[in-house]
Amino acid sequence: MISSDVLELLWCAACADGGLELASGMPRELVCEACGERYPFVDGIPDLVPRSASEKYRYYRTDTLRNLIAPLFDVAAPIMSMALWRCPPLRYVDAHHRAVGRSDGGVYVECPVGTGLLLGHVRAEHLAGPFLCIDSSWSMLRHAERRFRAAGMMDRVTLLRADPEHLPLKAGIARSFQTVNGLHGFHDRTGVLGEFNRVLEPGGHFAGSTLVRGGGPLADVILHWYEQYGVVQPLRSREYVIQELDEVLGYPFLHETYGSALFFSGTKSG
Repeated sequence: MISSDVLELLWCAACADGGLELASGMPRELVCEACGERYPFVDGIPDLVPRSASEKYRYYRTDTLRNLIAPLFDVAAPIMSMALWRCPPLRYVDAHHRAVGRSDGGVYVECPVGTGLLLGHVRAEHLAGPFLCIDSSWSMLRHAERRFRAAGMMDRVTLLRADPEHLPLKAGIARSFQTVNGLHGFHDRTGVLGEFNRVLEPGGHFAGSTLVRGGGPLADVILHWYEQYGVVQPLRSREYVIQELDEVLGYPFLHETYGSALFFSGTKSG
């Protein structure tokens, strides 16, 4: 169940104007104080995707694929990172730990969280503030829940199903926001970046990674196939994505590229 502290961080993704409260009675639901939109709990995880956006996830191929690969993700992700993207998996671990450390007792948000593979490397006692872990894939969320529960992290971590284009979070609540290999799969990349930036507090830390073209011929063939199948949005070069980050977010970023993986991090200007 959601704690009162986390409930204070949420707002309605449907009207973007009201906070959420826990409805009395059964079934357990969150209700918008402004528009009355109702959000059910599914196996203990709140489904905060508004009805106006729910149809998208029936047919959108990115989430279909993510639901299918979730049982294999923990094994497939490191292999694909080394063999296809030519990026050492420890680069993801190092970047992830830096972003977690930058939360420094404040609110940490991760979207998409996937199966929680990276956050699972963090010791539970190091999770000082609220950790909000967001994904639109039910299968990914359920695997993440099993991992966090086994690691004794569920009293620090809150799992939310949400649409990255309409985050159910109030503005300026996150001290550290991380998106690991998510940008290339989002339906509206610039819109999602704007949402992530809205949720970040002034002086907050934004970091993540995304796949880009130009990391190697084999990787580019696979990425082209992803695009043709509709799994990801059109993938761009490293330079294009950096320009996109600069234009949408408007503050300086550090960039590192390893094979087909572009890592970025920056501090939101006041």
